[in-house]
Amino acid sequence: MPHRKTYLGCPFCNIASGNEKDVILLYNDSKICAFQDPKPDSENHIVILSKVHIPDYNCLTEVDIELLEHMQNIGGKLLDQIVEPDTPTKMGFLPKSLSRVNHLHMHCLTLPLTCGWMRSLLYKPLVFFESEDLIGEVKESCYNL
Repeated sequence: MPHRKTYLGCPFCNIASGNEKDVILLYNDSKICAFQDPKPDSENHIVILSKVHIPDYNCLTEVDIELLEHMQNIGGKLLDQIVEPDTPTKMGFLPKSLSRVNHLHMHCLTLPLTCGWMRSLLYKPLVFFESEDLIGEVKESCYNL
């Protein structure tokens, strides 16, 4: 498959491979890594990215379901470590056309958002793809459930 490697020009591939010295990883394993967003849209804004270069969620296949579930699981755990119980959170993906980097990554945020109203539109329904919904969509398209 064409998206199963890393790309030298991709900033997220550089982070995932450990070549970006200015980024402190909050989490790192063989499949994903996580770091604080350098331009946060909320008080707590974590980015989780895959270690393999997947351009966006439109390129996901059956083999990526486990990766998405892992990203969601780790995102929830990381947020639980830094916020009070019952703090509203949001986890999901932006469309490729509205993303800063064309490499699959999940945003994990606490609410309320602290960005301007225009940027906050990115996290509204019909734009922001909640992680649970994306996992369901990929499963449905792969297994015809």
